[in-house]
Amino acid sequence: MDSYGQPRQTSQMSNLALPTLLISALFLATSPVHAAGELEVRTAQISEEGSNISWGHAVAVIDKPLDEVFPIVVDYANYAHFMPNFTKSKVLAQRGNRAMVYMEVSVAAGTFTLWGQFKLSETAAEGETRVIEARLLEGNMDAFSASWRLTPVDDGARTEVDFKLFVDPDMPLPSSVFSRENERAAGNTIRALRSRISVTAEHS
Repeated sequence: MDSYGQPRQTSQMSNLALPTLLISALFLATSPVHAAGELEVRTAQISEEGSNISWGHAVAVIDKPLDEVFPIVVDYANYAHFMPNFTKSKVLAQRGNRAMVYMEVSVAAGTFTLWGQFKLSETAAEGETRVIEARLLEGNMDAFSASWRLTPVDDGARTEVDFKLFVDPDMPLPSSVFSRENERAAGNTIRALRSRISVTAEHS
């Protein structure tokens, strides 16, 4: 690996030999089934201008105040410990809530690894809402963007989490597959965040 942890050998997505239907099945197989009674997460797809791939959008209310949710979101170095399918998250440089982070994500049932260097930063507050945005600087994806919007509700007792994700992994599959995967990943990310907050609270 180089100084940033980049894999020595990265599959060229445009030259995949596996049939398209097989890869599609592997992608869909990575989505877990959630038991009844778990956190209610509303998900949707949002069109992206100039692309056939849609954003994944998820919204849920977590039963914790903002000051317990926000530190988990900006704990970039530990994303690999709780984010779905993340296998590595290394902070390369950081100042406050602005950071350059190297991350790897396993997809298609572990068949492929997506990697990239990302800029994560907190944007100007919108009232009581705090916003964290992530943008791809370089990697083996055509595009990646994400944003967290955290808003206190119920007099600050709980937090509404609004998460958006857009990933174009440069793989020979129909755009609808990536749109569905972005939507699933957005929902699973919020569920993972809630679980991480609960574990952190238990050990504090």
